[in-house]
Amino acid sequence: MSDSRPLNIVQILAAPYPTRQGSQVYVQGMCRALAQQGHNVTLVCYGHGDAQEDEGYRIVRTPQPKRYQNRRAGPDAWKPVLDVALAALVTREAKDADVLHAHNYEAPIAAYMARAATKTPVVYNAHNTMGEELHRYFSGTRTRRIAKRVGEILDQAVPHRADAAVGISQAGVEQLRQLGCDPVFLAPPGVALDELQPADAEAARTLYDLQERPWVVYAGNPDTYQDLEVWIQAMAQLPEVGLLMLSASSLTQWEEMADELGINQERRRFIQTDSWPDVRNAIAAADLAALPRAVCSGFPIKLLNNLGLGTPTVVAEGSTQPIAGVIPFKNQDPEAMVNAISSSLSDADALRDLGHAAARDVEARWSWRARVKDIESVYHSLIP
Repeated sequence: MSDSRPLNIVQILAAPYPTRQGSQVYVQGMCRALAQQGHNVTLVCYGHGDAQEDEGYRIVRTPQPKRYQNRRAGPDAWKPVLDVALAALVTREAKDADVLHAHNYEAPIAAYMARAATKTPVVYNAHNTMGEELHRYFSGTRTRRIAKRVGEILDQAVPHRADAAVGISQAGVEQLRQLGCDPVFLAPPGVALDELQPADAEAARTLYDLQERPWVVYAGNPDTYQDLEVWIQAMAQLPEVGLLMLSASSLTQWEEMADELGINQERRRFIQTDSWPDVRNAIAAADLAALPRAVCSGFPIKLLNNLGLGTPTVVAEGSTQPIAGVIPFKNQDPEAMVNAISSSLSDADALRDLGHAAARDVEARWSWRARVKDIESVYHSLIP
């Protein structure tokens, strides 16, 4: 540990935990890394999630409504009830805390309420902005317009009240500064290297019958802000290439789109699974991964997983990060994505070398072991 004493850190996440979604994976890696550094870490979160092994930190959960198991991001009728319970727990836990570290939007509101009672400093961790994301959960032009405006109001109201703000990408840092946050720190995420191994690509090829053609994989949540229609439209123009999509959520919407675009059953696999080993094996088995999200002020955790497993990734410019193995293409442009995929697949040896370079870069610069120091620096800037 870099400083003289362990800190008492309360992490706050208004979401189910743990799950294999980006924010949850990010928070899990951070909590685990801070605990390994010797800090006393408590995570306050919703009451439901996957089974959780002891990883060296406490988990304090809200009461769980009977039969409520929603794991998707976005608005939900039960969330205000859960958030009130979350705020009460945070206030209780804040009494002995050195710092409150709040993620996304409901969590910092709970943290500010606790700060009023305990004077504990609050770190706000931006994963996105509401202006870029909230309206994507709704349909209808008028409803979306209203939701976008509400999101922009939240952006102006919530982040700047923290004692320090953390952006997980350079774009996120710039947005936080524009929203009036000061000070702002850049603290990109890491990946837990032990979770990437052992990957068994051959097992996935057998399980999902990935033979005789190259495959492009997307593994992650299928929400509309991921711009997956761009990828599926591109894949419809690549009849010799297979489409492989895995998520813990339903993929019916995207399977229907594949039908409409004429992507036949032989060259597509839509797999609903919450098994990380199965997902990990599938990513390792694919020739390329896809990340078509055009607007991302955060940092796509799935990108680190793809590259850490040695799978080069075709990435929309709005989501690119400075890591070996990223193959950029123009935002919202299926034709540009087609060109990026086809040119990458045209040289198998170069693609294999790029995958090896990606895995080496992630291991050297993007593990939580390397990245946790950034988070510690934020805390020590606030604590005398």
